[in-house]
Amino acid sequence: MTVLLFISTIAVFLTIDYFVRRNKSAVPIAQPVLRKDIPMRIPAGIFFTKSHTWLSLFPSGKVQLGIDDFLARMFSKPHITMLKVNDEHVIKGEPILRVTEGSKEVIVRSPIDGVIDNVNGLLEKKPSLLSEALFSEGWAYTITPTSTNDLRAFYLGEDTRMWLRDELGRLRDFFARLSGPAPAFLQDGGLPANGIMDNLNPDQCKKFEHEFLRIE
Repeated sequence: MTVLLFISTIAVFLTIDYFVRRNKSAVPIAQPVLRKDIPMRIPAGIFFTKSHTWLSLFPSGKVQLGIDDFLARMFSKPHITMLKVNDEHVIKGEPILRVTEGSKEVIVRSPIDGVIDNVNGLLEKKPSLLSEALFSEGWAYTITPTSTNDLRAFYLGEDTRMWLRDELGRLRDFFARLSGPAPAFLQDGGLPANGIMDNLNPDQCKKFEHEFLRIE
């Protein structure tokens, strides 16, 4: 009788453990939280670069690369053109993406050397992924880096937030130099509204590209 009671107790605990584990696995992955000081998506463990790209490092040493929330917000309905193909070598500073909307265009450059393993063709077909699923389905390339040493120079965590605060300040100054007072939401410390590039002509877009998307 004691043995049967012991076995029954173990069975009950195993059943409880099973349902607890199943419920935990059903919980959706938390999405990046927009903080009041920097109201942009900045997931933990993601590297950010001065060219406004992000990189997620895999255990294999490969990286997934995309454009960050700062740049994604510049356009309301962007068109994405991939400038690299699978198995192609890419050099740091080389153009890898073209983002256009009407006559407005900017070129995004690679922050690393490496080989293109995979191109996310879905991003070209559905650029709305930049706003809907930037750090999951909204990636652009998977790359095998020549060296991961470059990652040491990129921003991570609190360093990213401090850098983006400076970038928002530079963006306010940029608009002030081009056309007088910056848009109200930038003056108030707000984030760039979707389609802010509509305020610029093609030449000014190139100035934006030179100041904010260059590889140093």
